[in-house]
Amino acid sequence: MKTVKLLATSLLITCAISSCSKEKKEQTEGFPPDFNTYTDAAKVDYVMKHAGPDSVAQFVIDATLGRLGNIRIDSLGLAAAHAYSNYNDSSLVVYSTVFDEYSSTLPLPDKMKIYVAAGKSVPQQLGYQLGLEYVSQIRENRKTVGRVKEEIEEFRKACADDTVTYTRFVKGFQTALKVDHGQDLPEEIYKTFSED
Repeated sequence: MKTVKLLATSLLITCAISSCSKEKKEQTEGFPPDFNTYTDAAKVDYVMKHAGPDSVAQFVIDATLGRLGNIRIDSLGLAAAHAYSNYNDSSLVVYSTVFDEYSSTLPLPDKMKIYVAAGKSVPQQLGYQLGLEYVSQIRENRKTVGRVKEEIEEFRKACADDTVTYTRFVKGFQTALKVDHGQDLPEEIYKTFSED
């Protein structure tokens, strides 16, 4: 009976922190009613006890980005530090791998938020870094010219008054395309975005 309850709780948490949790409506199923009163470390600790390290990594990112309804992580640094300090070697490898891989698949505005929240980039280099990495996202997701234009426009809007970050993104993106030119991306991508 205890095993069945634990399994049911794990399934609810996994559902709440995976794809079904990305809906905009509140997703609090599987969490205690007072979950939002927990500190960030306590929230991570709770999820660590009920789900695998891969789900914990996704939970931390999604809660930081506000993708889990009213369930939030306020300090990505504290939440990530709690996971890092409480996982053993194999679980830590899974957690950090999924954290990095999941972060790399995020839309540009969300990726920027995670990088800033995690302190993964020097502010002056953030746009440039995102631009350099964007070529890989285009390749992995087989993005079309139209889709790339849409995503760049979304990123420009997300940057709002921070025109420096956006300008550095464009420069990093163009630099990466020039270095990558002749590889496996469609020529139309290179031609459309390599020039100012």
